[in-house]
Amino acid sequence: MSHNRRKKAWPNPVSDPLSPGVICVDDTVEILTLLRLIARNETVLRLENYYKGLPISYEATILAIGSDYAELRCNRYQIACLYLNRETCLVGDEIAVPIAAQVALLRPSSLSVVLHGFQYARNKIGLRNQIRVQPDEPVIVHLRLKNALSAVQALLADISTEGLGLYLDRSLFLPRLYQPGVEVSLTFKLPVSGAPARQTGNLTMTTGDLTTRFSREQIRGLNLGLEAGETQRKPGAPAGQEVPSGQITARGILINLRPELHSQRYRLGIRFFPDEHTRQTIAQFISLRQSAIIREFKTLYETISQLDQA
Repeated sequence: MSHNRRKKAWPNPVSDPLSPGVICVDDTVEILTLLRLIARNETVLRLENYYKGLPISYEATILAIGSDYAELRCNRYQIACLYLNRETCLVGDEIAVPIAAQVALLRPSSLSVVLHGFQYARNKIGLRNQIRVQPDEPVIVHLRLKNALSAVQALLADISTEGLGLYLDRSLFLPRLYQPGVEVSLTFKLPVSGAPARQTGNLTMTTGDLTTRFSREQIRGLNLGLEAGETQRKPGAPAGQEVPSGQITARGILINLRPELHSQRYRLGIRFFPDEHTRQTIAQFISLRQSAIIREFKTLYETISQLDQA
């Protein structure tokens, strides 16, 4: 394949306030040919996004394909996520390499989105197997390296049942001490007071009729499709079982680190092995964040849909 690929600006097929991007003609022609095949065969196509750490993925239907754009019908909460992200990733049984695309136009009232700027997302791996959520309010983590005399304070970036990300102020970072493989101890408190206990196991928390088990093969969305009058299933704690207070003390291993010098901090990736108490607490926290995002998406979709109709 020639390295001198022709490039052209995307000609706007619909009224669109967004600025057109510059895309690769070769990728676009090939991808749109593939999308036509998918539309003809009526095979499953999904859009994948992340929002505040949570993966958002729903099936979508191809409505129309132009010279370098495609219009899809998708779930209303995917619409809300696309409004915020302005981009997405297309996956499906007939898509060998995930396809990245930019949002050109949203029509919330008709649940449709126009995508353009298609490229193969060769460096993207799709959705993570573990749910990793971000806190809504700052959570201070007391971090102590093995054999250190004292702990330092860091901020929680995100957390799953198997690991977490921390933000460490640049002034506290010592390269000779913070090396991948070093053992650490962690103490912090998640805001889960009063939350109902969750069955943890393999973390197949359900809200309604869809699972939130986020492997690529099984994910079908965060079940953000709660209609008016529907309620979330919130199992209570078994009789005699105390609801965790949110306090977590655990040991882990520093896996990776990345400077974020524009923010004067380092991001640390830590893998840890929580006991059942800690796992249950994290599951509760994930459930609370999920519920908050459901409410946020519901409100956002209703707002942009009304504006679209107006």
